[in-house]
Amino acid sequence: MKRIAYFISICGIFPMMLTGCYSTKEITIQVLHPPDKIVFNTPESLVLISRMLRDTSLKDTLHFNDLKMPSKMYHDLEWKALYGFADVAYGSPWVRNVFFDSVFVDSVSIHSKSGIISFSERENMFKKDQATVGVDLAKMIFSDSIYRTHEYVYSDNPDEVEGAWLTVINVDLFVKTDWFIYQENNPLPIDTTNHTNVMNLDGAGRSYHEAFANLPNIREAIADLAYQAGQHHAYHIFPIWDEVSRIYFINTMDKKMKEAEDLAKKNQWMDAAAIWREITLSKNKKKAAYAAFNMALASEISDKLDLAESWLKQSLELYDSPITRNYLEILHERLKDYKKMNLKTSE
Repeated sequence: MKRIAYFISICGIFPMMLTGCYSTKEITIQVLHPPDKIVFNTPESLVLISRMLRDTSLKDTLHFNDLKMPSKMYHDLEWKALYGFADVAYGSPWVRNVFFDSVFVDSVSIHSKSGIISFSERENMFKKDQATVGVDLAKMIFSDSIYRTHEYVYSDNPDEVEGAWLTVINVDLFVKTDWFIYQENNPLPIDTTNHTNVMNLDGAGRSYHEAFANLPNIREAIADLAYQAGQHHAYHIFPIWDEVSRIYFINTMDKKMKEAEDLAKKNQWMDAAAIWREITLSKNKKKAAYAAFNMALASEISDKLDLAESWLKQSLELYDSPITRNYLEILHERLKDYKKMNLKTSE
């Protein structure tokens, strides 16, 4: 009799052990983030427009505060900014194709308000490049601030206690870009905006000249800054894919859960979801809740946010967990973002 009672108690404890051995596993997935401003929300073909001097001998050198820049270098930096824009735009679902083109201007008016490109010139460009949207880098203005200090710098060598007084130079580089966005058959720009990007450089030495010589390459830094300016504007108007962390529940003592985990590790989420869907029918509510949570993740990975929300609500009905509530809040924010972008949230 004692043996039977012991066997029954073991049989009761074992399922409890299985349900009590759950833990979470962290993964990284890609999600679509909305832009700062919704300019358009359908996939478009873009033409990126640079303004080129018709006669390059008109202005050989441009002056930006302390910076002096040959006009050729300035136009190279314009292209650098447009390439930065293109590299971001290529990764957005709102972009079909990207083309590059130029319009010719009589002067580079960096200190006056930029005018929009004529409607007829734009329409000819759209037709030639088979584009629907034009991104016009109307103007770039560079500036800099230089600070010099005298600082006591400790030695990097742990065996040397003493340091030395050094001259330290800090350089802030700025680039302000003005942008116009045009749309096919529209006489006025659909968006006008400007951005300012900043980069800091520093160098140290026993003298001012040595500290200046130890600064990073200024020319390369300015090129990087122009590239970042293009990226910044693309982030401003295009939704982009970004990596975020998520978790799902695992149980190494449960054969079915372990099988689903192995499939998830191989990125076979649909096959893993088929197993989790079966487990959601379990009479053990906690076990079913965790499987429903995992179903929500599989749905989000497939970009089916409405379905993911439904699974999370089912999980909460089975077992109220702060982890599930937190995930539901994250998903609600993503659903708001998709509504802004006029995107489907389910299939």
